[in-house]
Amino acid sequence: MPLEDLIELGYNVSRPPEGVLPPMSPVVAGYGRQWSLLPDQDEEALVAEIKNHKKLLDKMEQAQTYFADNYANWATMTAQQKDGANRQAQRALTNLIRYVRDDLTSEGS
Repeated sequence: MPLEDLIELGYNVSRPPEGVLPPMSPVVAGYGRQWSLLPDQDEEALVAEIKNHKKLLDKMEQAQTYFADNYANWATMTAQQKDGANRQAQRALTNLIRYVRDDLTSEGS
């Protein structure tokens, strides 16, 4: 999968023109981050890492919404609903920790 496939996710991809000296690396930027493809780096692995970055960000945006909803409705929730809310919170915190630690080896849970 080439770096250009990341454009549809909202990233900016720039490749240097052929024959530029000194050689420059392709750059991907977006959502507060920037990556450079190093000469010895696997492009597929970099694409997977960048896609995981976007998926974690999306999950954190969703978490913000359900944290707010759960907080607002806590007093009227059943025990089963509260259990589900606590599971959502644990999943969201795990994703947040993964993001803060810059662990983009997966898309989160």
